[in-house]
Amino acid sequence: MKNTARITFSLLLCISVMALSAWAEEPKKGGREEEKTVLREITVTGTRYSNPATPVDTRYGTQYNVVTEEQIKEQNSYDFQSTLRDVPGVMFQSKNLIGSQTSHSLYIRGRGSSHPSADFAILFDGAPRYGGLFGQVLGDGIAVSMIGGIELYKSPQPSQFGNGYASVNVLPKYMMKDGKEAVFNSSAGSYGTVDENLSAGFKKGPFDIYMSQSWVRTDGHAEHSSADQQSYYANTGYQINNEWSVRFLVNYTDAGTDAPRPDVTPNAANGGSFPGAERYETETLFTTMTLNHKYDRFGGYLKAYYNNTNFDLLQELTNGVRYAKGTGGLKSRQEIGLYGIRGKETFHLWQGGEVVFGADLDMTNLKNTQRTYSGLAAAGINGGLARRVWDFPDTRLISPYAAVSHMIGRKEGFHIIPSAGGRYYNHNQFKDKAAPQAGLVMGYGNTDLNINYSRGVNYPTPVALMNFVLESAPVGNASQYWRNVKPEVVDHYEAGIIHTWPDKGSLGATVFRDEGKDRFQAYMFGPIPLRFNDPIGHYEIRGLELTGTATLVKNLELFAGATWLQSEATGQNRVERSRLPYTPGFQFQAGANWTFLKHYRLFVDMQHLRDLYQGTAARSGTFNFTDPGSLNKLNDFTLFNTRLSYRFDYSALRLSNSEVFVAMNNIFNQDYEYAKGYPMPGRTIFAGVSLRFN
Repeated sequence: MKNTARITFSLLLCISVMALSAWAEEPKKGGREEEKTVLREITVTGTRYSNPATPVDTRYGTQYNVVTEEQIKEQNSYDFQSTLRDVPGVMFQSKNLIGSQTSHSLYIRGRGSSHPSADFAILFDGAPRYGGLFGQVLGDGIAVSMIGGIELYKSPQPSQFGNGYASVNVLPKYMMKDGKEAVFNSSAGSYGTVDENLSAGFKKGPFDIYMSQSWVRTDGHAEHSSADQQSYYANTGYQINNEWSVRFLVNYTDAGTDAPRPDVTPNAANGGSFPGAERYETETLFTTMTLNHKYDRFGGYLKAYYNNTNFDLLQELTNGVRYAKGTGGLKSRQEIGLYGIRGKETFHLWQGGEVVFGADLDMTNLKNTQRTYSGLAAAGINGGLARRVWDFPDTRLISPYAAVSHMIGRKEGFHIIPSAGGRYYNHNQFKDKAAPQAGLVMGYGNTDLNINYSRGVNYPTPVALMNFVLESAPVGNASQYWRNVKPEVVDHYEAGIIHTWPDKGSLGATVFRDEGKDRFQAYMFGPIPLRFNDPIGHYEIRGLELTGTATLVKNLELFAGATWLQSEATGQNRVERSRLPYTPGFQFQAGANWTFLKHYRLFVDMQHLRDLYQGTAARSGTFNFTDPGSLNKLNDFTLFNTRLSYRFDYSALRLSNSEVFVAMNNIFNQDYEYAKGYPMPGRTIFAGVSLRFN
């Protein structure tokens, strides 16, 4: 990229100057001790060390899971999807050691395999950051080095997030305590994998700043499976007074992932021909500006965001043969602009009560340009250059929401918390929709029973009607079709109970059921559909999730989560299906963290998947559900991973909480794959160092 070198130099220079100036300024001795100001954050929160299995209860009868920065480090995660590998009910799909490709790649309780349009939203600092055209996760655009934690909502929660059935919200890093630090991390391992990141932060009184640079690359475990990512990030804040503060965040990421070819002969079950898309490149610039305030009885924020992403699909080979110049090849660029304003206010106007008001204004401008060099698609035009452009109309989604809850009793004793709320969606292209929610919490001390109902609303991304906006073949009066499309909805029912023994452990169980309807159809090819929503078909996902944690002895923590899923779907043809893609019948995740001999820490985790089928829940051409069939059943597998670190301080160099480590993934060299013909790596080994200067 032309501007990459300039951006790299500028950010590295800023980091260097900031770090040197911070170290040059020694604290003053004697005199009156300087009064410190504590930042009150609304949009991001510091997360404690915990495990990803134990859900966090809310007063609205709902739950969410938290993955901390420490947990991500222990997992030795190199890309975004792998940071979520230990969250119960969550799995990801990959064909590479590092990096992700187009289409679906992340699944939450059986959701996520739809194409086009995602079933859930990826947020960064509370703002949308995903493929707004097809709804992809686009994990290559989020670097692990800037993740301060992740909040994962596995069910619809209208008062917490909007469009989608679930949500993944990345909490960005920033300086939370007065002081200064610089951190250098570096590691290397199997298949030419190298990871490096440098960060520095400073906070004094009302001002704080944190900046980082990262680079990760790998040759890949298979032919043509390399990946690389570079990222530059800054997050700064200023406490205006005791009540008001402002934050500004900016991130630039440039990444590329090569697609390996399958090692099996294609057939009708896996596409019929070798895929031709060979490289996926993601370049994204993301920024947020947030005004926070906090008073005794109310607090909230107003956030503006902008996300500009160019996603390129580059086709260089077909059936393993490289195109000769002028005889083939394809380049498709998705130009994605996401921008808007989000605000939220929380009131505590009476003892035990809480009222929430908020609104999200989300807008898009989207364009897809495809160029082919076959000489056949457009013979004689521009020397055989074929160019197709889909220029989508701008979209606007306004979704105000509100919720109220009241606690009867005391949290330490018997308590009941009823709640109710809802969100209204006003879309400028598709039909409007309302989404209610209701919850009830009943508990005594450390035991809580949570019951909730909520409606999830899933709007199609504009690409669902892409053939209406193809510039070379426009459809007359296309707007009449757009306005006929209703969003898909799911009614979610959930009940969960959790008991905690402070500092010793916890046990929890959750049952849930999703009932979906109004499945929408995409007009990507073929004749214009007579209907865009299924008036007959429906689908259902039922599940049971068990979680547990235990501290058996001092400094030994265990966690585990098991998820059972059952699914059924009926299309417009009234044929029932009992299997959906990437909806495992059983999933088990567990881990242990042990600190011994004072300086050593051993982390072990495992993932087990059973009764898993590959495939895509396609929305093109029919309302009917396709049975994945036995040819698309993936082998059951169990993975074990470990990381051993030695932590140390060295005051002469101002080193604290530093470490050297060695990590091994897939310890027992398990053969496994997430897609037919794409075997994942066997045993891999990594080693590295982390130096933290204070």
